[in-house]
Amino acid sequence: MQFKNIIGQQKIKHTLIQSVKQNRISHAQLFLGAEGVGALPLAVAYSQYINCANPSDDDSCGVCPSCVKFEKLIHPDLHFTFPTIAIDKKKTSNDFIEEWRKAFIENPYIGELQWLLKLDEEGKKQGNITVDECKNIFKKIGLKAFEAKYKTVIIWLPEYLRQEGNILLKLLEEPPEGTLIILVAQDADKVIATILSRAQTLKIPKLADEAIKQELIATCGLNEQDAESISRVSDGNLTFALTLVNAGRADYFELFQNWMRYSYNSKRDVEILSKWMEDCVKSGREFLKSFLTYCQHMMRASFIYRYGDKTLLRLNEKETDFVVKFSPFIHSENLAELTKAFNEASMHVERNADLKITFLELSLYIGAQLRRKASA
Repeated sequence: MQFKNIIGQQKIKHTLIQSVKQNRISHAQLFLGAEGVGALPLAVAYSQYINCANPSDDDSCGVCPSCVKFEKLIHPDLHFTFPTIAIDKKKTSNDFIEEWRKAFIENPYIGELQWLLKLDEEGKKQGNITVDECKNIFKKIGLKAFEAKYKTVIIWLPEYLRQEGNILLKLLEEPPEGTLIILVAQDADKVIATILSRAQTLKIPKLADEAIKQELIATCGLNEQDAESISRVSDGNLTFALTLVNAGRADYFELFQNWMRYSYNSKRDVEILSKWMEDCVKSGREFLKSFLTYCQHMMRASFIYRYGDKTLLRLNEKETDFVVKFSPFIHSENLAELTKAFNEASMHVERNADLKITFLELSLYIGAQLRRKASA
């Protein structure tokens, strides 16, 4: 993974390259960025640059033996720790490394749920970073470097570390010489404080709309209008943008529009709503999680249209027409309740709750909130 293959993030790339040139490589670093901004590929590109035999001023060479092995994720001094599913508590990242290499090479911007679904297609098992995994990290760090300048361990989603993560504290404070530990996190609030305090944090910002737009045109073959529309909705998250492309942009809007109508008339359209839910839940958990994110985007847009600066809206023509009619039903007394309900439903989708029950309860709640009148 070279820096040139990572979308946008020019300031971050410059910062990382300068730290190498100035020999200011912190032994424990936290790359903190929301899903889809490129924190994970940046971590891999950074470690590749550090260990490159012939680095240029702005990137690794890509052709030396070290770079070739990094590109395939088979360098003997590059180690990964990531959430695995609880098939066997004794299993660690080592047991899933082939699946991990394939998944990352196919999509360096792979999301949390996408990865877990590759391990469990039915989405019935939760991810975890176990005590045995932490002990395995010790073993990896304890190995003498085979050929690299820095032995590197990349811990993806340390949010999955619970109190067992405290095993790593001494390692983070005083790792062996020539060791680089990079934690790649999405939510600092979910990383245990004792780990957070022992790593130098680098905040990775959201991607610019233009960067996502150009990527969608180049790699997905979208026309400029569709790419621009999706880039606005994705809110700096390339993972979400790609999910929208794969699912079909128009499908999200049509689903949302019909869902709001059926939910509002749920007392009268119970059968129609039930049919809508049955068709929707067949799409799978990854699709549903992304769809719920899109729904929240439309809710916020409706609120902004009613109360805020309309120039802030990130909508296409169809969405704008819908929001004009829908905004009277979204007000200061139900937006927070609806947002909370969508967040809870998304969490239930991730945690393998019954999808039909989840969406039935949410639909009825949405209907009640949409019928709720704002106080005078």
